[in-house]
Amino acid sequence: MPKVFLIMLDGVSADTFRSHHSRLPFLSRLAAGGFSVERLRSLVPGISLPGRTSILTGRGAAEAGVYGNNVWHDTRFSYADPDDVRVPTLPRLALAAGLDVACVGFGMVRPEDATVFKRPWWADNFVQRARDDVGEPAQGAWRRAADHVDPTGRLIAAATAAGYPADYPERFPDRRIYAFSGDMHVANWVGLLAAADPAPDFVLTEFLVTDSVQHSHGFDTEASLWALGYLDALVGVTLGRLGERAAEYNFVILSDHGHWHVQKALRPEAILPGMQADCQGAMLHVKVDSAADEARATAALAEHGVVPYDPSYLPEDHRAFLRSYLAPDGFSFESGPSELPVTEPKNISSHGLRPGHPADDRFMFMSGPDVPTGTVAMADADQVAPTVAQLLGIATGVFPGRSLLV
Repeated sequence: MPKVFLIMLDGVSADTFRSHHSRLPFLSRLAAGGFSVERLRSLVPGISLPGRTSILTGRGAAEAGVYGNNVWHDTRFSYADPDDVRVPTLPRLALAAGLDVACVGFGMVRPEDATVFKRPWWADNFVQRARDDVGEPAQGAWRRAADHVDPTGRLIAAATAAGYPADYPERFPDRRIYAFSGDMHVANWVGLLAAADPAPDFVLTEFLVTDSVQHSHGFDTEASLWALGYLDALVGVTLGRLGERAAEYNFVILSDHGHWHVQKALRPEAILPGMQADCQGAMLHVKVDSAADEARATAALAEHGVVPYDPSYLPEDHRAFLRSYLAPDGFSFESGPSELPVTEPKNISSHGLRPGHPADDRFMFMSGPDVPTGTVAMADADQVAPTVAQLLGIATGVFPGRSLLV
């Protein structure tokens, strides 16, 4: 039976992957002789949770429902969770087809949609990633993920048999170090689980620290490239744990968005006092209650070169009260109290750029027993899910995009 091992590396752009192959021995070895996508376009916006959702569903935010790391919930913007995904995901479809699905640390998957499920390290009672100043209380499927106890016991058994910890440590104050620790645990667990019997048919996992380090240390800096090398080493850890079992898997390795330099930060709290707005890189979502609200927001943002953006990428039921805006190149929106409308950026590199910006293109490659040799220069994000479905041997017709392997 075909098997697929999907690894998502957060925030690795197509240009970074192409330019720094020599720093990535494990990824380069996996990619050799496989099928490569030189540039994988991001959907709108090119942000983490919409990026994951597009991988899982093959659809944009208008259908899938996730249009930012935060979405509108009743009275405020708050973290999107897997219950916000409005269409079937690859794990759910694979499980319904009778496949054994293991989701270890991959975001935006419901616990009930996998045979073996382990939450992401950044989602327990609070959703808080390495770059978040404060956490959001877990809600919806994040709450179920925090409380989930794997009924199969397979991950605990695999970790225990190897003498490896079977759970994340308690959170500690240094979020960045906690993130490196979380990614390391995920890399070990996913390899140990897939090397055990029975070996899952479909494995999903993600490593995150590249995104967080780029935000604080910049695009393609030595610190960020070190983090990229660390993720490459984690791929090596996973392959080492897999051993000979790796030969049974078709690997799909990709990122969720790109990254690029930020020169200045635009501060909605100062530009739009009293209005609820949510920052998504160079894109801003603003809650409006009237035409006057919209006119006020549009005029105030225009003073800083910000322009309205076509909201057709939003779910239709949210277009009635949300407006989208786009910052000039080199600018990014940042939240938090500020008396100044424009400041030096906290995040000196970011994503969610002008749609179509080449810096938000990401990399993707596949290798394994069922993967042909080949290269395509460009592909669309909606082609990922049908490609993975084809490798799994499940129906591809439910996806609007075309498999890359047709």
